[in-house]
Amino acid sequence: MASPSSSSFFLLLLLPTIVSMAGVYSQTSPAPICVRPCPTEVNLHLYLHQFVAGPNHPNRNEEFLIAPANAFGFGTTLIHEWTMTRTNDPSDTIVARVQGTHIQAGTTNANYWYTSQNIVFQSDRFAGSTLQVMGRFTEDKVGQWSIVGGTGEFHMARGIINYKMDPASNKDDAIRELNIRIFYEENAV
Repeated sequence: MASPSSSSFFLLLLLPTIVSMAGVYSQTSPAPICVRPCPTEVNLHLYLHQFVAGPNHPNRNEEFLIAPANAFGFGTTLIHEWTMTRTNDPSDTIVARVQGTHIQAGTTNANYWYTSQNIVFQSDRFAGSTLQVMGRFTEDKVGQWSIVGGTGEFHMARGIINYKMDPASNKDDAIRELNIRIFYEENAV
């Protein structure tokens, strides 16, 4: 009669452990199917009014926090509460306020700004809702910002803001025409 080899004996000793480990990783019932609701899309067409900071600008809606003397103003930091309206007229009804900071982030050009801001809606259907927005703006006449989150009606928002400078802009009021495309989960609370 042949005797079991040492490797077979070792396998017999480990068999209960292997079987119990397999049970940890096996699935005994089907996983529940998670279905996310289709996102809701909203497109808004608004105008942003940036009344620039500095002396002799009485209506400014931004202030310097840090104004270093580095080349091209690198590191200059401003805090802002820009306004948004339905038209390019700054005295039109304010639809939202754009609250955040913008920082001179370019070392080779005086107008490479990084911005992080919340758009806080204050009228109509979206009153009290916010969008979290990040991106950069430059001297260029067109650009984009990313929508990276939201609250209220815009729960879990994502999207893009395309902007271009409005011809009505002047040295005191930089007016940007915004086309805002928002995707969010409706009634996700």
